[in-house]
Amino acid sequence: MSGLDQLLRLQKWNLDEKRRQAADLEGLIQRLQGDVARLDAEVAREIEAARNDLQAARVLPPYRAVMASRRERLEQSIADVTIELDRVREEIAETFSDIKKTEQAIQLRQERRRQELARREQIVADEMGLEQHRRNRGKMDS
Repeated sequence: MSGLDQLLRLQKWNLDEKRRQAADLEGLIQRLQGDVARLDAEVAREIEAARNDLQAARVLPPYRAVMASRRERLEQSIADVTIELDRVREEIAETFSDIKKTEQAIQLRQERRRQELARREQIVADEMGLEQHRRNRGKMDS
């Protein structure tokens, strides 16, 4: 296995790892978005309960402040993970580009080898043809 083949294998492995990382980040974003939706639903239920219960209505403002703070942290986490996901996607694009370059280098090397082999075969065939021509000419002169 040549150095380029090993490099290609490593690049493909890195690409797979980055794709897994991106999938994990996408899953995390979805979970965080689900947490936000559940939090919003919980706050809506508490607001509805506070309409019918005076005690619940008294504790509602501090509860809403705590939940707003929690929601803000969740939203910030989503933003942070989204930034990380964008960075990983850029790395995926770069790695994919590197893979294509390596594949092209391998193909170019293989094409050069084929051309060199064809050239050598042609030289051998030409030499055989010249030798045959000399023999035939030698027979004609005799």
